[in-house]
Amino acid sequence: MKKAVFAAFVGACLLTNPALAQGADETTDAPGVETPSELKIALARQIVDQGFPEDQREAIFFGSVDQLTAQMREASLRGFEIEDEGAIAVMDQWLAEYVADSKIVLRRYIPRLMDGMALSYANIFSEQELTDIAAFVATPSGQRFMLLSSAVVAEPNFAAVNQEYINEIQAGLPAAMQDLQGRMIQYLNDKEATGAQSES
Repeated sequence: MKKAVFAAFVGACLLTNPALAQGADETTDAPGVETPSELKIALARQIVDQGFPEDQREAIFFGSVDQLTAQMREASLRGFEIEDEGAIAVMDQWLAEYVADSKIVLRRYIPRLMDGMALSYANIFSEQELTDIAAFVATPSGQRFMLLSSAVVAEPNFAAVNQEYINEIQAGLPAAMQDLQGRMIQYLNDKEATGAQSES
């Protein structure tokens, strides 16, 4: 049971990765979202193009997925107290295959994700702010800052604290899942009882 829960949990965690969870319709198609001006969109796309060169985007996204996966794996092994080496090998093989398949999907979404990022920048920042950001990103330091912004999660100082956080959250997951199961059973029992009363 623990092995099945671990597999399902890691899969769910991968799906909550921002890089995988987004990529639906473009921002401007969403209801209630105001379309930014052409100038703001142009500035935002300039920022994205300079900050995330097309030939490096895949590595940036894949690196984030790999880092998140490694930390969730570590936390899951601790949280579910899985020590059987054979079971761990099976799960690692499954995880490697799942991540590989996920990256195939992610690769297809990267262009739309980048376009969505540009439109988001255009919606969030003012024209002056976009102009300032574009000027910064045009510098070598600005380009390096943008390229390495996602790498911060793998830097040891951040990664160590983040691993502790994930471990603590993961440790409470079995109890939380048991609580959810209890609530769901109670709901279904109550619903069945209510239905039986209405029929009588």
